Amino acid sequence: MFNRLHIKKLLGASALALALTATATQARELRVSVHEPAQGFYSAKILQPWIDEMNAKLSKKTSFKLYPGAILGAPPAQAELVKAGVADVALIVPTYTPGLFPMTGVVEVPGVAPTSTQGAKVLNALLEEGALDAEYADYKVLALFSTPGYRFFMTDAPAETPADLKGLKLRTPSKFGSTLFDMLGASGVSVPAPQVYENLERGVVSGAVWVMDAYRTFRLNEVAPYITNTRYTASPMAILMNKRSYDSLSDEDKAVLDEMTGRSMAEWIASVVDEADAEIEASYRQDEKLTFIDLDEAGLAPWKEALAGASAAWVAEQVDPAAAQAVLDHAMQISAE
Repeated sequence: MFNRLHIKKLLGASALALALTATATQARELRVSVHEPAQGFYSAKILQPWIDEMNAKLSKKTSFKLYPGAILGAPPAQAELVKAGVADVALIVPTYTPGLFPMTGVVEVPGVAPTSTQGAKVLNALLEEGALDAEYADYKVLALFSTPGYRFFMTDAPAETPADLKGLKLRTPSKFGSTLFDMLGASGVSVPAPQVYENLERGVVSGAVWVMDAYRTFRLNEVAPYITNTRYTASPMAILMNKRSYDSLSDEDKAVLDEMTGRSMAEWIASVVDEADAEIEASYRQDEKLTFIDLDEAGLAPWKEALAGASAAWVAEQVDPAAAQAVLDHAMQISAE
């Protein structure tokens, strides 16, 4: 009896040890959420290449997998998905959730981020100096950058001066984007990205401000043949990670992740974004059905005049105007360096 019982206990202990070992060594898949489809620009050109390179360097028990097309949640929900742990990592458009990442929105102010490279430079300097600590307290920040400066895509007539926009409805990129439209004499309409083509085609909106990769992805050349290169505003972008997911990684995997994120990742993304932006524009300039409006200093003057109050308007919209003014002043200084 003793031997049989002893053997039974030993077998039980062995089974438990094996189970614990299997759990400890079990492969873990980290979910990377993005609202774009798999063939979208940020999915195909940014996130998937980064995931592939990460997975080649991580330990065998850890890997990342892309969940595109808003599978895990709608575009405005991406930040909450990461915070709740539904997604381990996600591409976030901070302006989709007004009030959650207020200071990150400084790149929307005209002149701060005419290119993605400038946006990344500004946002990473602010992050490293602690100016964005409060809004990212619940996250591990992997990369901060911005879109290139937005162009106007118009349906029926070019926008050469703000007067050409008077009374028109335009697809707005954000709440502050609508404020800027007000200054230009237009009004903003919120339209989800996949529905922009239809709304332009039906005349619900007369134009949109956006970037060239979206122009190509959503075939806007078919409905908005007039392109004005104002580059007057941009949208911030972030890749965020759930803190618990990061903390659960081994020290070796944390080291790999740290090496491939932060300012270096943001600068790489910005270079890819700016290069693609220029390449896509160059390809469309060969299409005789499209009209590009390139503004020189004299042509930009009325736009600058109409938007002269943009900085003050952005500051006034913030909960802490004094802090916002300090961030804006510093952002302008960084951008100019």
